[in-house]
Amino acid sequence: MHPSLWRLARLNAINGLFEVVPGIYQVRGLALANVTFIEGAKGLIIVDPLGSVGAARASLDLYFAHRPKRRVVAVIYTHSHSDHYGGVRGVADEAEVTAGRTAIIAPAGFMNAVIAESVVAGNAMSRRATYQFGTSLPRGERGSVDAGLGKIDGVGAPGRSVLAPTMTITQTIETHTIDGVPIVFQLTPATEAPAEMHLFLPKQRVLNLAENATKTMHNLLPFRGTEVRDASAWSKYLGAALERFGPDTDVLIAQHHWPTWGTDRVGRALANQRDLYKYIHDQSVRLMNHGYTPTEIAEELVLPPGLANDWAARGYYGTLSHNAKAVYQKYLGWYDANPANLNPLPERDASKKYVEYFGGVAAVMTKAQADFAKGEYRWVAEVMRHVVYADPANTEARRLAADAFEQLGYASEAATWRNAYLVGAQELRQGPLAPRVASLDPEMVRAMRATDVFDVLGTHVNGPRAWSREVVVNWTLTGRLEQVAVTLRNGALTYVAGVRATKAGASVTLARDTFDAIVLGRQSLAAAVKQGSATVAGDLSAATQLFEVLDRFDAGFSIVEPRRPQ
Repeated sequence: MHPSLWRLARLNAINGLFEVVPGIYQVRGLALANVTFIEGAKGLIIVDPLGSVGAARASLDLYFAHRPKRRVVAVIYTHSHSDHYGGVRGVADEAEVTAGRTAIIAPAGFMNAVIAESVVAGNAMSRRATYQFGTSLPRGERGSVDAGLGKIDGVGAPGRSVLAPTMTITQTIETHTIDGVPIVFQLTPATEAPAEMHLFLPKQRVLNLAENATKTMHNLLPFRGTEVRDASAWSKYLGAALERFGPDTDVLIAQHHWPTWGTDRVGRALANQRDLYKYIHDQSVRLMNHGYTPTEIAEELVLPPGLANDWAARGYYGTLSHNAKAVYQKYLGWYDANPANLNPLPERDASKKYVEYFGGVAAVMTKAQADFAKGEYRWVAEVMRHVVYADPANTEARRLAADAFEQLGYASEAATWRNAYLVGAQELRQGPLAPRVASLDPEMVRAMRATDVFDVLGTHVNGPRAWSREVVVNWTLTGRLEQVAVTLRNGALTYVAGVRATKAGASVTLARDTFDAIVLGRQSLAAAVKQGSATVAGDLSAATQLFEVLDRFDAGFSIVEPRRPQ
C-alpha cells in the first residue's frame, strides 16, 4: 500500500479520550468522526454525537469514566452529514429536548440538507458509499486500512438517529452563551456540507472548524455523491476564520483528526487550507477557460510545493484529480462540449460494439494481459470494463479487471480511491450482490415534516405506471396539525401545504404515528381505517392509489457490471 496512506492510517488508529485544554475533551477513534465535550457551568455541551447511537453512548461512557457526570444541556451539530449527528439519541433524551432542558443547535438549512442527502438520494448514495468507505473489505494491508478521515470501524449498533434542531444559527456570525460558555458561531454554507458552521470558544482560545479544515485535502464532490461544493466560498470562509479568530486561537480542532497547538502553527495550517481550495478552484477554472476537458484538467493540475509538501493538504480523502473535475462540473456540468459525448450509447450497448471493433473478446484479452504485464493498469481497467459489460459471465475478464483494480488500489494515496478499487475488485471476483429491498429510515421519516415526506414519496413514484392516474387527496395529520393537499397527475406528485382542496377525491385524517407507519410500509391505509386509527371521507381507493405506484429500490444495485433489470 501507499506509504503516505500507511502513515495516516497509523495516526488515525490512535484512539481514546483526549484533553484539548482544561474543560474541552475529544473522543477520537471510536467512529469515523470525533465527538467534542465542552464542560459548562453545570452541564455538558456535546459537539457532533458521531454516526451511531452505540458509538455516541460508548463515547459518553468513556468521558464519564474519567470526568464528573454532568447533565447534557446542549448538543451541537456542526453540519448535516450523518457521522456528525446520527448518534444523538445515545447522548440526549428526547423527552429532555421536548421539555426544553436539552437544546439541539444546528446551522441554517440543516434538516433540508439531511433530507436531500440521506433520504431523497439515500439509496444511491448509500450503495456508492460502500465503495468510498470500503465497508465490505477485510481489515488489513490488502484490504481496508482507513477512510482518510478516520477509521470506518467502530461501535455501531444501535444505528443512526436524528433529533430535529430546537435552535438554528441563521446569521453569518452569532454569539451565544450556553451554560456559561460563550460560543461564537460562524456559518459556512455550501462548503464541506450544504449546512455547516464553525465554533470559536474565546475563553478557552479554541477554534473548531468542523470538517472544513482537517488533516487532508477534502472532497469537492465525494464519489458517494452529493451536491458539488463551492471551493471558492470554502476558501473565503477559512480566510475569514483566520482573520477573525486566528490571532486569539491557541488550539485548532476539527471533528476529524487531531488538534494543532500554538497560534503561529494554527495560522500556517489555516492559511494553507485556505490556499488549497482557492488554488484548486482558480487553476481548474483557468484550464477550463483554455478549453481543457475535465479529464485533461485532472491530468494537468499539480499543487505548488508549499502545498504539496504539507501533509494536511495531501489527498487522503479528496484528491486533486476528482476535485478538479468537480470544479468543472460546478460551472459547466457533465458535458465536455464534444458532440460525440452529447448522446452516447448506454454502456452495455457501447461495450458490445467496442469489443466487436477490437476483434472480439479473445483479442481484447490477449492485448489487455500484455498491457497488465507492463503495468498499464489504468488502461487495462478501462478496456476490461467494456468486456465485462459486454459479457458479464466471462470469469477470465472479471478476474483481469479485478487484478487491475487491485493494483490501482494498492498504489493509491487516497483512502477513498483505494477502497473503491478494492471493493470493485471484490465484487468482480465474488459476483453481484444479492438483491435486497431498500427501506426508508424510520428515524428520518419521524423527524421530517409531512411535506418533506411527500417530496420523498414523489421520487418513488413510477412515472409510466402513474401516467393514467389523476387524484387529489387531502391529508390531515393530528398532533402536529399538518395539513397537505396532494395531487398525483401526469406521473408527478405535487402538493400545497396548509390548505384543503375543494375537489379532492378523498380526505384522510390520522395521527402522525399512523401516517409514518403507512409510509414505512408497516401498515396499509385500508388496515388503519379498519382499525379506526385513520378516517377517510370520500373514496378510499383514491387515497390508496399513491401507494400503488411507488417503486421499491434495490439497495445492492450493480456498479461494476450491468444493472439488473427491474
